[in-house]
Amino acid sequence: MKCDLYKRPLKHKRIDPVSFAAITQDENAFQGYRVLKLRDMQFPFVLEKESVIIDFGDHYTGYLHIELENGSDRHIADSPTNIAFTFGEMPIEIVEEVEDSPNSLSIGWLQKDFKTVAFMPYQGSLERRYSFRYVKLQRVDSVRFPVKVRALYLDSVSAVDMADCKKVKIEDELLQKIDAMCVKTLKECEQDVFEDGPKRDRRLWIGDLRLQALVDYETFRNIDLIKRCIYLFAEHTNDLGLVAPCVFPDTAPYVDQWFYLDYCLCIVSCLYDYMENVQDLSLVEELYPVAMGQILYTDSIFDRQEKKIDAMFFIDHGNYDRSVAALGYYAYILRQMIAISEKLNKPAEQLASILSDCDSALLSYYDPGKALFVTSSGEISWHSQTWAALSGALDQETSQKLLNKTAEADPQIRFSSPFMMHYYLEALYTNGMPEKALECIRDYWGGILAAGFDCCPECFQFGNERLSPYAHPVLNSACHAWSCTPAYWIRRYYNR
Repeated sequence: MKCDLYKRPLKHKRIDPVSFAAITQDENAFQGYRVLKLRDMQFPFVLEKESVIIDFGDHYTGYLHIELENGSDRHIADSPTNIAFTFGEMPIEIVEEVEDSPNSLSIGWLQKDFKTVAFMPYQGSLERRYSFRYVKLQRVDSVRFPVKVRALYLDSVSAVDMADCKKVKIEDELLQKIDAMCVKTLKECEQDVFEDGPKRDRRLWIGDLRLQALVDYETFRNIDLIKRCIYLFAEHTNDLGLVAPCVFPDTAPYVDQWFYLDYCLCIVSCLYDYMENVQDLSLVEELYPVAMGQILYTDSIFDRQEKKIDAMFFIDHGNYDRSVAALGYYAYILRQMIAISEKLNKPAEQLASILSDCDSALLSYYDPGKALFVTSSGEISWHSQTWAALSGALDQETSQKLLNKTAEADPQIRFSSPFMMHYYLEALYTNGMPEKALECIRDYWGGILAAGFDCCPECFQFGNERLSPYAHPVLNSACHAWSCTPAYWIRRYYNR
């Protein structure tokens, strides 16, 4: 398969820990926990009954290596040593326990490990790859003898190195820090594929891929990895020929049969962005039929009379009416597909006809009295207004008024993820509101920095520090690629 032609070896780097740490409860700290530095890291150190928390000083992804020896010249380790490891991107993961729930993700994603060492001395690495800043070591045997940890370090892995990143001059100190956090997030998620998060789910989601690729074009320009991931989706469609929401690159079968239709359509955005950023139309030409297949399937279930698309859309986490946002999204995709068709000198009349119907259906949901888009169920959401402003069905002046009215009305159905925040930024930038977009970046991603994140998290909402789509915030990803796009917007628009 062509996806394998663009597979490249990962880069490895040894990372040594920085210090011993303690985690204390503090109601004024994010999620109620504060990390205190105890002392600088020194080897060897003795591991007995008390657990030890080690801080690596930043977020890293890789394999933990440990070396052990007898803790005393006079007392040999005369039975196996059992060590429990708990890894955390954030301190809450070290402290809180999670019970299994049928309504949540598997607790198999919790970053815990266990090692039995029969004889000393020992050196080796844990088999599973971890994504973390903090690691807790706990002896869980009878602790009849001391054991010394002679060395502990991480074999950090990524497809790219921070030195590979394109440099950019940013005078605003806060924006500098936000850009660095976003680039770090992308680097940690660039592995054998663009993972959504190196902690969990560790797979290739097309919604994430689209945003990661946008940032990568402006930073690392790892074009081979972008092509590999696009081919993975094009070569592993479901039984209906639809692009799957996610691909398991190392586990057959590679795709499930369920789908989100906006994620199927996202292949169009991936090809459009590739066309705009890489001087190579061959990939776009080759995969044009795959992209058209997603458009035509959507058209087949687009009910013109009911003015709805009869399929499941993701849009963003949460329980709300996605019907208006779905129409806005489809119109947005259709305009990209028309641009691709024109670039490739392919007929676009059918696409233009579908777009006209889609625009008409979308505009029917506009309520002049409220000056907002309202679903047939009566819901008003930030999502509906944002995708209406992005759809292209409105002129720029009307879109600006809509976005200003949305901010003024502040609908109670708000974004729950930085993923949707990216598209809000796009609505602002593409409709001539760059200062409002920069204000949003400073406020939202500045809040992420102030909360103590090293990377951009999967979900973040002011006033709801324990927000989680998975019943417990310990299962959240604190390094999630769909959140790193301010690096794209800053580099595309700042100082230009």
